[in-house]
Amino acid sequence: MTESSDVPVVIAGANGRMGRQCVQAILQQVDLVLVSAYGKARGVGEDVGVLSGGEPCGIVLEDDAESAIAKAAGGVMIDFTLGPSAKNNVLTALRHDVACVVGVTAIPPADEQEMAAAATRRGVLVCPNFALGAVLMMKFSKQAAKYFKWAEIIEYHHERKLDAPSGTARRTADMMRKARDDGFRTPVDSEETVKGVRGGSLGGLRIHSVRLPGKLAHQEVILAAPGETLTIRHDATDRECYMPGVLLAARKVLDMTGLTVGLENILD
Repeated sequence: MTESSDVPVVIAGANGRMGRQCVQAILQQVDLVLVSAYGKARGVGEDVGVLSGGEPCGIVLEDDAESAIAKAAGGVMIDFTLGPSAKNNVLTALRHDVACVVGVTAIPPADEQEMAAAATRRGVLVCPNFALGAVLMMKFSKQAAKYFKWAEIIEYHHERKLDAPSGTARRTADMMRKARDDGFRTPVDSEETVKGVRGGSLGGLRIHSVRLPGKLAHQEVILAAPGETLTIRHDATDRECYMPGVLLAARKVLDMTGLTVGLENILD
């Protein structure tokens, strides 16, 4: 915290879809103060308040990560860039005494390990999903996985999403697998007349990724046993649903050290 109890915030990827939503959310807070914004290409040098669809705020988009992050010393970086950038952004932030909230998915395990090793004085909170409903869906799926030996995951996203499966689907699968010592049942091998039609498998859990216009972020977990199925589903219809989780993470990470994966770890 600063002496005035205002927390300086830098947003990395401020010109992206989630980054622009974060700009508007932070500008509406009294304890979190936007001090800088970082992004590449489109909009560099422009006021991020205007870029995000609002009024001018006096903060322009920078393309120098080191400079932008340094301005938030003692505060928080909210990172919604791409997987390859996350590690460098986090390591830069930690050097400048900046805690990190990371919404980047598909971070390589080696990068996570390097980030964890560097997070000795500040917290790094990596969240595959910030929607509180999605986090609860993951927790409920983990709980249900103890009682069902068969399960599959179907996730739906807009056509511009780059990674498949989504970070949320991978996180859900990991949580469910940890709930069972004996793993999940898998169907007998059958001939795929269309390659990949059965989706991908993580420890016996099949994941199917759908990419279509008109979708935002949706996931259903289907668990099955003889004579019954249980479906747990979450639908995100507007990116506004992620902001309560982002704001909660930005406040909680100030009191953390080390690397933590999953918003569920900071929910009461």
